[in-house]
Amino acid sequence: MNGSSLKQWRRMAGWLLPAFAGLSLGGCEAAHMVLPQDLQGDTSELAVEGLRLSVFDGTFEFGPYRVADVHRGWTRTAGSSASSGDSEIRSSKAEQKYRLSVSEPDRPARAVQCTNTANWSQLETEGLLGGGFGVEFSSDHRLACTLTPDGGEAPSTLVMTRSLSANETALQGVLVDGATRIDIAATHKLDTTSLQLGRPSGYIFQIGDRPVGAVEVINSGTVWLDNSVPPETRSALAAASAVLLLYQDIQEVHDGVESM
Repeated sequence: MNGSSLKQWRRMAGWLLPAFAGLSLGGCEAAHMVLPQDLQGDTSELAVEGLRLSVFDGTFEFGPYRVADVHRGWTRTAGSSASSGDSEIRSSKAEQKYRLSVSEPDRPARAVQCTNTANWSQLETEGLLGGGFGVEFSSDHRLACTLTPDGGEAPSTLVMTRSLSANETALQGVLVDGATRIDIAATHKLDTTSLQLGRPSGYIFQIGDRPVGAVEVINSGTVWLDNSVPPETRSALAAASAVLLLYQDIQEVHDGVESM
């Protein structure tokens, strides 16, 4: 598989995986992310409505939360290459900014600003009989957001990273809301099969050892919030959920555009 074919395969996988994620192996029953057992008690399950129309701009909702003013900026890219014989090392980087607001009744709205960056390198070399192949040997992704409530309250901070060198397959990170630290972990599991997706099916929010929320990023999207946590924490979790519902792997987007 040459470098162009590899990029085309990755682009196709990026399109098809979300579509197939909503189906079980039998082809009928919708598959969903697996929720932690501790999150299946006093928890609100909020279906996301209108998301697919709001990937680039617009509005969508889940429960009492309304996500508006969605704007995704252009992806800025840069790259370099170095050749040696039949081999070439390509290094690339990309950055994209996006913003949104999250509001709910009787609480200050939150203005969210995010920066999504990726750096990666790939070795492309000629194989036998004129064929070629590419091997990605480094990749680092970072998502950093500020979630600022109206009215002068201190903003929350969301930082997530993924590194190929650390064998990470998805973003992992933390949401800091005042004195509360909320860890965020991705899951690739589905509730209808033991097989796992190549990309995340959702993310789980946890305070200490206790799950307090989750967001499914396949199908049309679903958000779960623990009703026992304070309202301000639920607001921060809702805003973080909106961020992750809108997150794009800009490396996949870049490779897909480049191979067209």
